[in-house]
Amino acid sequence: MNKSDKVKLLGFLKEELNASKVSIFAEFSKLTVKGLEELKKEMKKHSTRVMVVKNTIARKALQFCSLDEATRFMEGPNMLIWSKNGDECEIIKEVLRFSKTSGNLKIKFGILNNELIDLETLERLGSLPSKKTLQAMVICGIKGPLGSLVYNIKYPLTRVILILKTFYEQKEKGNG
Repeated sequence: MNKSDKVKLLGFLKEELNASKVSIFAEFSKLTVKGLEELKKEMKKHSTRVMVVKNTIARKALQFCSLDEATRFMEGPNMLIWSKNGDECEIIKEVLRFSKTSGNLKIKFGILNNELIDLETLERLGSLPSKKTLQAMVICGIKGPLGSLVYNIKYPLTRVILILKTFYEQKEKGNG
């Protein structure tokens, strides 16, 4: 790789790291080519990209992104998994699931909204429900009390109407 290609790659990595919602760096030394293709296929479903990166270029890109403390993790063969528009928790869950099932992918750290996060935090984020599930929980939380409110307003009126209907029916039977 010549110098101009390295400069282009560095510029590309800087842009992608700055623009991405979530980025995960992982060591893939034990991952086979078939395993790498499987990971790329799974990540593509979540609008996520996977790329093997050279440590020197990755270190420089991280320094430009003001993430100097992340450079200490840059040893061994590393890959970058990132997404600009996917659901962060779903992506983290999928990478953690792949790491556990294959056993050949060692997650080192992540970057979430330009903040460095360690493996423990990634695992906690991976245990959260998906964004859609959380939205459904919020909607149900709002809908429940509103339904009760409507019932409590409607029920006394319904009772009054039923009582009046019963009196009307009894009066008709009596007069009829």
